[in-house]
Amino acid sequence: MLINVPWYFYYAFKQLFPSNKYISYFSLISIIGVALGVSLLIIVQSVMNGFGENIRMHLSQTYGDLTITSEKTYINDYSKLREELFEYGGLISVEPYLETVVMAQSEYKTAFPIMRGLETLQDKLYLLKNDKHEELNSLSSIEKFIIRGSYEALNNETLFVGELLANSLEVSVGDSLIVYSQNAIERIANEEWLFPKEFSIAGLIRTGSPGLDNNILISSLGGLQELVDRGSVISGFNIGLNESGTSYLLQIKNQLESSSIAEDKKLIFETWMDKNFDLLFVIDQEKRVISFIIIFIILVASFSIAVALMLSVIRKTKEIGLLRALGAESWQIAFCFCLQGFLIGVFGCILGILFAFLVLENREIIFSFYTSIIGQEVNFLGAYDLYSIPVHYLIEDFIKVILLSVFISFSAALLPAIRAAKLKPSEALRND
Repeated sequence: MLINVPWYFYYAFKQLFPSNKYISYFSLISIIGVALGVSLLIIVQSVMNGFGENIRMHLSQTYGDLTITSEKTYINDYSKLREELFEYGGLISVEPYLETVVMAQSEYKTAFPIMRGLETLQDKLYLLKNDKHEELNSLSSIEKFIIRGSYEALNNETLFVGELLANSLEVSVGDSLIVYSQNAIERIANEEWLFPKEFSIAGLIRTGSPGLDNNILISSLGGLQELVDRGSVISGFNIGLNESGTSYLLQIKNQLESSSIAEDKKLIFETWMDKNFDLLFVIDQEKRVISFIIIFIILVASFSIAVALMLSVIRKTKEIGLLRALGAESWQIAFCFCLQGFLIGVFGCILGILFAFLVLENREIIFSFYTSIIGQEVNFLGAYDLYSIPVHYLIEDFIKVILLSVFISFSAALLPAIRAAKLKPSEALRND
């Protein structure tokens, strides 16, 4: 079945894909220019999205969606407060924690990491038998990060060590670690004495954050309370929600902030976004600035489109004049060249997106090749607290890039199209 195509569509395609070659040389250069701009925009935006998503994932998994602390250093009588928090809907986990800076000493090295006390499995089993919140208390933020050892082994005499911190201290599972609390160091300065506590290393953890893995000890809540000698206190709660999404998170936060317990106990509510507002802002601005700079690559490509089509108008002046003499309307002539600009933008977007996917899906190989060329490891990922280059695709980014690229390409063809449309048949046919 034959399809009747208007002549100006056919003419536009023949300009891009002449009969004696696969594609016009000028068209190929223009398409490659658009493709490079599109691919760079997609790569930058997807990687920067990955940085932000990686931060969100690490924080929500490690510290929960919402953190509750007090204006005071510690929270007392946290069991009662926990029960009050359970009364609010939307919470899937309410984990108390105690956190402080300690001095950790192995046989070979000394470090000053953050020590975090969490509930043990025995604590949770006890809660399961004595309250109604089975699904809330059966979860632990630490279980998913254990790479050696078992969560069941955590008790008042054991702890888990971040993988990089363990390498730094030259210790492994089964070794001992002597831990001094900040309180003990202060008392030594006052010529008092508080004995350190010796822990056995029950396992290693890897959170996915190099900064955290190099600076974290996980102990039982009771073990750390005994070490700091402050009684049964906690630093706060990690709250996990049963739904994701920024709007829902803010809704729960506002609901808790406006509650009576927040005012009575002087509580502070922070989302994972609040805790890393500065870093998230920097990443977002970097994405915008870099994308703005890369747009100029597409603008440069648009000049090549305009030049190529303008040369085409000049070379085919007589041909355009003949078309006008045969009855072609001005708008049809203009449409031919605008369609060429549009098609260059479309083909450039397709090629650019395919190239961007090729680069992003093989980013580790490319990164390893780069480090092998310069002969040293590149530490820029450490600034973003990552082990590898993350990628997160957002459909809205693709839509914006495609629309922008096609619009610029189409706009670049307008000037040659207007020039061609204004040619008079008599003058065009007399042109040498």
